[in-house]
Amino acid sequence: MAGRPLKPIPASAPRARRALVQRLRSLKKSSGNTCKGLAENCGLSDGVVRRALAGGHVPLWETVEKIAAACDGSGLAGLWSAAKAEEVQPGATRLGPGMVTSRAEFVESMIFMRIDGGYPPLHLLERRAGTDQDGRTRLPHSTLNLVLKKRMPPTEVLFVAFMEALEVPVSKMPAWMDAHRRVFADAPVRRPFGVPPPVVLDEPAPVNSCQAAERALSRIEVAENIKAKTGQLREPDDYDLLGLGYLNTPVPGPRWPELYDDEELAAWEADAPGGHRAQVKIGGLREELRAVLRRTQEPGASGGAAVAPA
Repeated sequence: MAGRPLKPIPASAPRARRALVQRLRSLKKSSGNTCKGLAENCGLSDGVVRRALAGGHVPLWETVEKIAAACDGSGLAGLWSAAKAEEVQPGATRLGPGMVTSRAEFVESMIFMRIDGGYPPLHLLERRAGTDQDGRTRLPHSTLNLVLKKRMPPTEVLFVAFMEALEVPVSKMPAWMDAHRRVFADAPVRRPFGVPPPVVLDEPAPVNSCQAAERALSRIEVAENIKAKTGQLREPDDYDLLGLGYLNTPVPGPRWPELYDDEELAAWEADAPGGHRAQVKIGGLREELRAVLRRTQEPGASGGAAVAPA
């Protein structure tokens, strides 16, 4: 039983990935196994093997290694490293420790080290590095993530733990340490764990309450001047003094008697927008004001008495 045939490798697959997948397919064909039989020999699922042979992505090194072992193949480490480097940092050039001249090139070299080690997850590198004599993590995955994203420089202690977790040959470590000291010589020194930040002695004098109040008043004056110039701040009119608010706002009712002629009331009713909610209807405002005037003109009435709204 031949099994389902594999689809052609996508035309968009990069060159290095295409070469890796073609090599894996060649090993499968030479072994005479179907994808299901190859998966059983590798100890993997049929879906994992098919995805590795599809060419849509670079498979894990563990998957490639198991497929190669099941097909009696070898020489795939270089193909996989080239494909992974093409996927992770396209366009980057692999440099030796003596050729690294910038921080970006040094971090790219660290990524190449991770690729050569099988590109393990950061959590796995943290577990491999272990803890120091004080029980602290030597290679925190969150810090390493920031370093590999070029957001912070790696310390010498972290870089040593990184190389040890990836099992970089001991003979290559001194050259890389010299490159680290040369590239990051002017990097700011990080505070050791548990050491409080230094006390700044030239802090500005604290602001007292009187100065804060003066500043707040000055800001209020500036804001009022701006509102007055732009028309946002209005002087109170007669209706506002009576407690009725502005002409175009809901009015709660008259409080103090005032003389308004019929023309002013008619103009106000014509300008007022219809449909707004108010405690006193616009149509009855004229009659109410006239009743207030009549009561104030009666003998014995006080001209300054307050009238409750209807």
